[in-house]
Amino acid sequence: MRNARRLWPVLLIGLALAGVASADAPTAGTSPPVPASQLRHRGPLHHLLRRLNLSTEQQAQVRSIYAQTRPQLQTLLESSRATRAALATTAPTDHPAYDALLATAKSDAAGLVQLRSDLWSQIYAVLTPAQQAAIPGLVAEERAAREARRAAWRESHGLT
Repeated sequence: MRNARRLWPVLLIGLALAGVASADAPTAGTSPPVPASQLRHRGPLHHLLRRLNLSTEQQAQVRSIYAQTRPQLQTLLESSRATRAALATTAPTDHPAYDALLATAKSDAAGLVQLRSDLWSQIYAVLTPAQQAAIPGLVAEERAAREARRAAWRESHGLT
């Protein structure tokens, strides 16, 4: 019962703040600026996009590109998972079935590489020349930071 008494003031304050936030929300017809942190796509490309300080328009274009690509990507990823699971349970000596699964796995892998390459090409076209020029430096920074973390981990575990 004591916790419930403490919870009410917190809930009331939260509701009051929500009301203030909704009053500050833009009206219909205007789009609020969207922070780069809302680009929720993981992987190396995601990290690069977050560091490039995309404009609101660029973020919208990137979201549109991802939305168009997402169904194909999900289909390929699901097929790839299913094929890997089937390969794990199929004996390599079962030549017709194993060979067919292996061919499907290779096809899925090639499809994923092509789809990701196409995705990157489309997103690259959205970037300004300055953003495009910054990419190699950002990649080098991330690689150096990763190598430094790896070296520190190896040293802390006595593997140097």
